[in-house]
Amino acid sequence: MCKYILLSFLILTGFVFAQTGVIGGVITDRKSGEALSGANIHFKESKTGTHSDENGEFNIQNVAAGKYHLLVSYLGYVESEIEVVVKADSMVRLAVALEPTALSGKEVTVIATRAVVGETPATFSTLSSEEIKTRYYAQDIPVMLSNLPSSTFYSESGNGIGYTYLSIRGFDQRRISVMINGVPQNDPEDHNVYWVDFPDFLGNVNDIQVQRGAGNAFYGPPAIGGSINIVTTGFSPERKIDFYSGYGTYNTKKYSLAYNSGLLANKYIIMARASQIKSDGYRDKSWVDFKSYFLGVARFDQKSRIQLQFYGGPIKDGLAYTGLPASVNNNTKLRTRNYSYWEVDSLGNLVSTVMRRNDEVENFTQPHIELITSYQLSNRLTLNSTLFGIYGYGYFDYDGSWAPMSYFRITPAFGFDITTAPDTTYASEILIRAYVDNKQFGWFPNLTWKTEHFDAVIGSELRYHRSLHWGRIQKGSEDLPQAISGNYSGRNYIGTRRYYEYKGGKDIISPYLNVNYQFNKKLNGMVSLQFANLRYKLYDEKFIGTRFDINYHFLNPRIGLNYLLDANTNLFASFSRTQREPRLKNLYDAAEASTPDSWGAVVPEFETNPDGSYHFDAPFARPEKLNDIELGLSHRKNDYYINLNLYYMDFRDEIISNGQVDRFGQPKTGNADRTLHAGIELDGKIDLLSKISLSGNAAYSINELKRYSIFSTADNGNTIETKLDGNQIAGFPNFLANSSITYHSGQLTASVSIKHVGKQYIDNFENEDTVVEPYSIFNGIIGYDVGSHVGLRELSIQFHVQNIFDKLYLAYGRSNSLFPTGEYFPGSERQLFINLKATL
Repeated sequence: MCKYILLSFLILTGFVFAQTGVIGGVITDRKSGEALSGANIHFKESKTGTHSDENGEFNIQNVAAGKYHLLVSYLGYVESEIEVVVKADSMVRLAVALEPTALSGKEVTVIATRAVVGETPATFSTLSSEEIKTRYYAQDIPVMLSNLPSSTFYSESGNGIGYTYLSIRGFDQRRISVMINGVPQNDPEDHNVYWVDFPDFLGNVNDIQVQRGAGNAFYGPPAIGGSINIVTTGFSPERKIDFYSGYGTYNTKKYSLAYNSGLLANKYIIMARASQIKSDGYRDKSWVDFKSYFLGVARFDQKSRIQLQFYGGPIKDGLAYTGLPASVNNNTKLRTRNYSYWEVDSLGNLVSTVMRRNDEVENFTQPHIELITSYQLSNRLTLNSTLFGIYGYGYFDYDGSWAPMSYFRITPAFGFDITTAPDTTYASEILIRAYVDNKQFGWFPNLTWKTEHFDAVIGSELRYHRSLHWGRIQKGSEDLPQAISGNYSGRNYIGTRRYYEYKGGKDIISPYLNVNYQFNKKLNGMVSLQFANLRYKLYDEKFIGTRFDINYHFLNPRIGLNYLLDANTNLFASFSRTQREPRLKNLYDAAEASTPDSWGAVVPEFETNPDGSYHFDAPFARPEKLNDIELGLSHRKNDYYINLNLYYMDFRDEIISNGQVDRFGQPKTGNADRTLHAGIELDGKIDLLSKISLSGNAAYSINELKRYSIFSTADNGNTIETKLDGNQIAGFPNFLANSSITYHSGQLTASVSIKHVGKQYIDNFENEDTVVEPYSIFNGIIGYDVGSHVGLRELSIQFHVQNIFDKLYLAYGRSNSLFPTGEYFPGSERQLFINLKATL
């Protein structure tokens, strides 16, 4: 029955067998019976083949009739050679159980937070290594993830390379917990994930699992919209060299070279990869120049594994954080413009613009180092540990001609020769440099205990974060006032004198416990508990001297049950309660503390004492509190699966956009007393006649303000309350859908997909005149591998087409006081990319 429901959900088509056969099967661990994802299966005669998917399954299609020898290998297991006889119009089904060796044993530190099909009571999707290999060319991680259920993205540059932003169930990436090999990647102060700091990282990734909903990570930033667990490429026992080269629209270029040593001295493996991506971007001056590196060394012993990884990459890019008026969407020239400011008339037509300067650029680097160890203490106990360090530093330069002299503290009080009013005196051609220096270190130990019916993980998150922020005038015109006293003379302060400077910090101690218990063959239960102990610090603020320490303590529980209705069907239910602290900027935006009082003074957002001082133990911004109920039904067979999920998220003190943005276009936020997010998600996949697979997902959601008011001041000084109870929340599309059809036959792979995003309000007033209209985009991929014909493991050419039908659409919008009619970010027109991949 489920199969026919899925067939009605997808577009059906079919192909018939030619005079060839199919080899398929499943790869498992001989001792545990666990499916092995990413195992290598290839013909001994030609070296061509495939990899097993997340369920350990594989298919090799369009195999000419005859006798073959298959080699099946997986890191940590003895290679198996199997003789196979293929007959025309038939399928050979294999069950290959590999024997573990000294290399066996996955890092529990990495996989402890990952869900397992049919066992874990969670809503999740996994992007396999094969999918990444087929679909990735140069785009950022959010673009790749946007085809998963309830997910979408937008890009400042328009073409998905540079600053891109992901949302899951409508929640922005500040409310998504992101980990790489178990290491949290959300900025400790800002909560954001800056994907731009991971250039070409998908080239280093084995798979990505996205768990939707609250509390799906035992540690790290509490997940609200969901959690993303990225696992980097495994160390292969086979020696190989990979080369990649590609070119596409908007002068997009990518080159990469990778090396894997294979097993050395039966214990060591070394891997390295370097790459560069360059693009002019879809919008003017939204260029990027990304370089990246990845170096890994691993040692494998009978009972232990040590893995050291170092990765990162210096990035340079042109800034494009300001959107455009909706009226330019159908103008192919204007929609590519990159203004730093614009005005429109009553009809929405541009009447005044300020072009983005060529010297508004970013220059940043963020190297990571990880030491991951696993030691098997006994048959039941394993000790895992991850030590990491992240050091990010750099700057972005942006136009400052909008700011008066007082903003830069160029006033007589600070020793400057200025006779006019500093709040209303401006200078031209000012370029501001904003610098940030982040250091973060951490340790994640955990102990795993496994029995036949029971497994438990107990561990802790220990993190230390410190930052330095400052801003200065990097360039200026001759009309800047001269310094007449202090440490500066004349205009020598340009490029040296800082007008704001402060340090931030965050200390995290977060012990956790997760227990899975199998009551019987059908019923499995899970309980997890996280105690988060956090401390914010702001100190050494220049000029003002604001200093505070504020502590947060949260207890985040999660409980779930998974029940097997039969061998192919499972039902689960879970409840999570998640609490999360505000961002540091919600407490005090120290970088904007020099803003003139007439513009609205920027002060610490805390209650005041009777003497006028701040009560730093009483911030106005409240922690978010979410209760999330999830229900799911999953049915799987060899050639298809279908998942149905329901969620109900009762949110208290959700931090939502208040219609304002900061200097860099990021939304300013405030608490809403109560909000509701509820929805239904459906996704599935079916294989037809071994050559065609159809997949799709759809999600419908309700995102509503249940109790929320905004306050304004009337001309007479009275306070006006406007209730927005019942309104939809800005930025949450109520309908999302994806579908794709893929044809795979021998060396040929072709795929077409469609993505649909429903209407989005850009403010909380449900203003129908300022919305992001629904849009549907078609994308395509075709690839062919000729490696077997020239004696290589792989020599493939791929052709990617984004936005096949050249649709002009707006991907995202937001409202603020600077642009009352809203600013919007266009998606690029049709873009093409062709690439060549070779494996020696």
